[in-house]
Amino acid sequence: MKKLIAFICGLVLIVACSKNNQQQEKFDQTAYTLLEGNIDSLIGIIHNLEVTKDKNELKKIFSASRKSYKKIEPFIEYYYQGLTRRINGPALPEVKTDDNMVNDPSGFQVIEEVIYADTVDLTELIKQTKILTTDLLFVKKTIKDLPIQDHHFYELVQHQIIRITALGITGFDSPVAFQSIEEAKFSLEGMNDWYRIYCQTKRKSPNKQVINQINEAILFTQRNNNFNSFNRLVFIKNHLMPISSNFEKEFQSTINNTPNFKENKVFYGTLSDLMQGKSLNPDAFSPYSESKSTPEKIALGKTLFSEVSLSKNNNISCASCHNPDKAFTDGKVTSVTNIHNNRAKRNSPTVLYSAFQKSFFYDLRSQDLENQIASVMENPNEFDLTPKEIKKKVLSNQTLAAFFAKAYPQKKEITPFEIRNSIASYVRSLMPFNSKIDHYFKGQISLTDEEVNGFNLFAGKAKCATCHFIPLYNGTIPPWYNNTESEVIGVPKNNTWRNAVVDEDVGRYNLNQLEQLKYSFKTPTVRNIVKTSPYMHNGVYTKLEEVVKFYEMGGGNGIGMNLEFQTLPFDNLQLTAKDKQDLIGFLKTLTD
Repeated sequence: MKKLIAFICGLVLIVACSKNNQQQEKFDQTAYTLLEGNIDSLIGIIHNLEVTKDKNELKKIFSASRKSYKKIEPFIEYYYQGLTRRINGPALPEVKTDDNMVNDPSGFQVIEEVIYADTVDLTELIKQTKILTTDLLFVKKTIKDLPIQDHHFYELVQHQIIRITALGITGFDSPVAFQSIEEAKFSLEGMNDWYRIYCQTKRKSPNKQVINQINEAILFTQRNNNFNSFNRLVFIKNHLMPISSNFEKEFQSTINNTPNFKENKVFYGTLSDLMQGKSLNPDAFSPYSESKSTPEKIALGKTLFSEVSLSKNNNISCASCHNPDKAFTDGKVTSVTNIHNNRAKRNSPTVLYSAFQKSFFYDLRSQDLENQIASVMENPNEFDLTPKEIKKKVLSNQTLAAFFAKAYPQKKEITPFEIRNSIASYVRSLMPFNSKIDHYFKGQISLTDEEVNGFNLFAGKAKCATCHFIPLYNGTIPPWYNNTESEVIGVPKNNTWRNAVVDEDVGRYNLNQLEQLKYSFKTPTVRNIVKTSPYMHNGVYTKLEEVVKFYEMGGGNGIGMNLEFQTLPFDNLQLTAKDKQDLIGFLKTLTD
């Protein structure tokens, strides 16, 4: 009898697995067929751009192409990360420092610039449409080689919701046409269609709440489709966040049954999680598996962060330039390090939220925190000690030696790496997400009308969020968070508003002699910006009003420079006095 029961159970399991596999294959095949058809349709629309000369008609065709693309964007962005910049990346040269190569921009944003220019360059337009068509044909040819598993589908939809929030409604991927709100509608319609198709092939009923919330979000975009006046705060909190949360509930068993779903990802949750500072992995950018943080490493690192014996003259520590009371800055124009009375050439940035940067220093020369800390320790103008000297100093302190034994119990010998790793672990832990805007997204408080308007300006008309991505407000690009951007904004040598001269610090150009990198600097977080004055890499501005004015005027080129490769738009933002006041009011909500 027991053998019979076991046989029946095994048979049921086999049948169930076979049924699941058939459903998975059915969804795969349905998705492949639809994607191929959508790509063919999109290519047909793009071809119409090649044979049309009337500018208004070109704009209509371009809008139709974007509508078609937005509905398949989640799959292309998820499975073709190496290609998506060519398809829908910024209309800026792509600089590859590994081999000192510069690739010309291509794709939708370049086509948008051509069509919306004062005069349409038809030759360039045809060139760009052919490049885009080639890339789309590659996707069509290879998409069947990629398994569309349940957890992939869940994650690519969540990514699209985040993409709408951080890259869509901010104008990041429609910087000239300002069709961002309408394109958010296109994305939501596509999401709705794909979810229904998924449920149909899985023979399950769609969650009515999810469908209703998507439809309500679509209706919101239709009723409020002006780029400048669109209430992004309400759209994110009342529409996109609930969609994201309820969609997760639908796939909870899939997430729970997917091995290592959360492993090695900077972010793995919902938009609600992201806006509240949850489901972020501060160890994602650590260099090795053994670099992972522990409470003991963090405690040790906190002690070492303020340990002056790590410097040659026993007079400075990490906290000298990164004071916790000043949001981990030092309040100086450029940092005084007290080694031979030298002054560092650059302003001390905050180390808060450093875990969510792919590269470090203003010129991105270090690829992880451990390497950044090693550079500071060995720098003659800073700690000025060799790794061996620092190790000797640390281990001669019995209290610190005991801390190390507790933090690294498996290590027979403490090396310079453990010293760097413990400090890095502490720095990675500095992610409080405890500001007013965080509490707002947690549903704990409300914002004033001025703060709401300030957020909407930051994420809209003022274009701040096209470089300082919501909600980390730094230059690490969501939703994958695998690249930290730098920008050429034209920081002046002196605080002047006419005939300005660019600061002589050439930034990333010091490391890679490419003209596109001259005066290029990392985009830092603006969280806690009220506490981190003075501003810019050279500390040229002491007031937030000055920073806002600089961006409003169009950066360096707007105040008299002639920088060929400035990445900041040079057009005047035309902010009113109230706009600027409200924008600063919002920036104050970013204070932890």
